[in-house]
Amino acid sequence: MKRWPAGVVALGLIACVAASASAASPAVRIVMLTAFNGLPPDSASRGVFLDAFRSEFDAEEMPCQKHLGEEWSSSGDRENRFRLVDMAAPEDAWTLELTIGLPPPVVIARPKPKDSGPTPRPRTTDYRAARGLTVVTQAIAPVAGTHEGIEAFKLQVYFPDARRVVVPSPKLPGGAYLYPWADAGRVVARIALEVLHRADASLADDERADLSPAVRAVSTEETP
Repeated sequence: MKRWPAGVVALGLIACVAASASAASPAVRIVMLTAFNGLPPDSASRGVFLDAFRSEFDAEEMPCQKHLGEEWSSSGDRENRFRLVDMAAPEDAWTLELTIGLPPPVVIARPKPKDSGPTPRPRTTDYRAARGLTVVTQAIAPVAGTHEGIEAFKLQVYFPDARRVVVPSPKLPGGAYLYPWADAGRVVARIALEVLHRADASLADDERADLSPAVRAVSTEETP
C-alpha cells in the first residue's frame, strides 16, 4: 500500500477542515447604500460621522442585547453578515436607504454695529440644541432578480453623555451640546445592521443591536 508523506497528509487534513468551516459559515450578504439623507452639512463633522459609520459596517462582529425578563442586557458580539459595497449586480445585493434627523444647530446672533452699518448675518455653529437622533431605515432584499422591501423602521435615540457647552437660557432653552459625531455614525450603522439582520431572519425577536452609548427613546418626549 502506498504511503503518503506526513506533510502531504497534514495539508490534506487542513484543507478538509478549512472546507468544512467554509461550508458551515453563512455567506456574506453585500449591501449597496442607495440613499443617505440628512447628513451634517459641515464637512469636518460629516467626515467624522461617515468614517465611524463605515468602520462599524466593516466590523466582523456587532454588539448585541438580549431581552431577559423585563430588561435588555448585553449578550456579547455576534457575526456581522453584511458588508457595504460601491457596486454590485442588482439581483445579488441588498439595498439600503437611510434618513437621519439631527437636532438643529445653534445659531448665534451678532450685534448690530454702532456705526449704523448692516447687521451681520447670524453665525451657525457646530453645536447642537439637543442630543437626540432620529434614524429611518429601509432595507430591500434581492429576490429572483427583483427587490422585495420591508416596512421602513424608525427609531429615536439620544446620547445621555453628550457634553453640554452652553447652559440653558431664555434664548436657548435647551442649551447647546458638543454633538458626538463619531458615536452617532456608529449608532446609525448598528441600527441599519439590526434592520438588515432582522430582515434576513438572522436576528431573533428577543435580540437587538447594542446601541451604547446611545439610549433608545420610547417616545419623542424622551429625545432631549
